[in-house]
Amino acid sequence: MLGVITGLGLVGWGGVVAIGGLLGGAMALQRGMSKKGKDKPGKGEATMLDPGGEDISPMEAWKQSVQKRVESFEASRQSTVIQIVHHAPNDYVDHDTAIEVIDVLRKAPANGRIDVILHTPGGVSSATQQILHALREHKGPKTAFVPYRAKSAGTMIAMACDQIVMGSSAQLGPIDPQYSWLPAQFLAELPTDKNPDRMQDEILVLSKMAKQAMREARRFACDYVNDAHKDKSGSCSLTDDLVGGGRNHDYPILPHEAVEFGLNVSTDLPEQAYDICQPPPKDEPFLIFSMFNTQNGEQQVERPQQTPAGPFGDNGFR
Repeated sequence: MLGVITGLGLVGWGGVVAIGGLLGGAMALQRGMSKKGKDKPGKGEATMLDPGGEDISPMEAWKQSVQKRVESFEASRQSTVIQIVHHAPNDYVDHDTAIEVIDVLRKAPANGRIDVILHTPGGVSSATQQILHALREHKGPKTAFVPYRAKSAGTMIAMACDQIVMGSSAQLGPIDPQYSWLPAQFLAELPTDKNPDRMQDEILVLSKMAKQAMREARRFACDYVNDAHKDKSGSCSLTDDLVGGGRNHDYPILPHEAVEFGLNVSTDLPEQAYDICQPPPKDEPFLIFSMFNTQNGEQQVERPQQTPAGPFGDNGFR
């Protein structure tokens, strides 16, 4: 904004006054927009009200809508729903996710039906292992629903269920581990592709750790994949292929290919599962001025999103 003012030739106190005027006008416009949202709607206008008739924010309205859809889904299938749904770029399967899943399973009927609704880029291996162990300990039937995508760790969670129900264009993905943001398989092969004497000690250590991660990933995946997805011999050929089959980590496994792999997959996905995974509303306009808005007498400052440090997400460990 300072560039605009100086470009107009307004400097010194005149520039300060101009800046104040522009900001004040923008704030007034935003307050006017907010007030209009609180006025009674005219004919053809929409409003968002909670069951008590009070105005609520678009985000709160979205949360309530998703909760109603989950409850309807549970009622229609007589099940307990576990939501592993991530929309933001820095959302992934982490240890908080594991706690939430474990608590839902602890409180669910011992032999009750579990429906896992997945929309995730992946996440942390150790957290995923906790989730898989909790699912295996539950004795009731387990179904994974994938409307859009369940990559990496999400694929492992889906494979821990008795059946996977995918949208017609939904994606699963390889489960190869990523180490220090790099494919563990390629890191493990470095000493054979390049003279170790010309490699730094740190790279050699990473290579050995990546090789260990590959071994652990194969054993881990084979242990936790549901028997419904194994061939008659009960071998680990499927998971071995998904761990080290030479595919890019973001390779899309569509439903027809998932069936070819031998997964117990159908595409008879209920419409409610799509509805549950709809993204939240976008930020309201004029966020540049949001730091000047106050609520309950406190200053509201828009904070930047933090990018996770570590091997997560579509390029994640699982």
